[in-house]
Amino acid sequence: MSEIPIVQPEGRKASTSSPQVKQVRLKLVYVDVWSAVKLSSLVSLAVSITVFLVVILSWLLLNTVGVIGALEGIVGDILGDGGGAILALLSFNQVTLLAFVGALINLVSLTVLGSLGAVLYNAIARLTGGLTVGFTNT
Repeated sequence: MSEIPIVQPEGRKASTSSPQVKQVRLKLVYVDVWSAVKLSSLVSLAVSITVFLVVILSWLLLNTVGVIGALEGIVGDILGDGGGAILALLSFNQVTLLAFVGALINLVSLTVLGSLGAVLYNAIARLTGGLTVGFTNT
């Protein structure tokens, strides 16, 4: 087989070095609020699920090791019979319910904070001109 020569147009030299890196500077002057709501809701959903699972798994670990039983004994010794109401909060059903309510509050609050952050950024970007971001092609 024969080699096919590379033909360059006139006026151009064949470059043997690597291609030049081009840098671009852009300004971020607007964040779409609906996109920020969607993104923050997905992130807060992931955080809420993680927190819920960590609480449940922590309770299971503490119960398996016997820390909850020891805590019931200590509270019972200190408070006497009046500690039953406090110890009822340490049951699996109560811990699961409180973890679920906490996850829902976390989901709503982080979504609202994400959208509020986008609105605040847009207001500040109007005053300051936005954030300059640099990009390169490597």
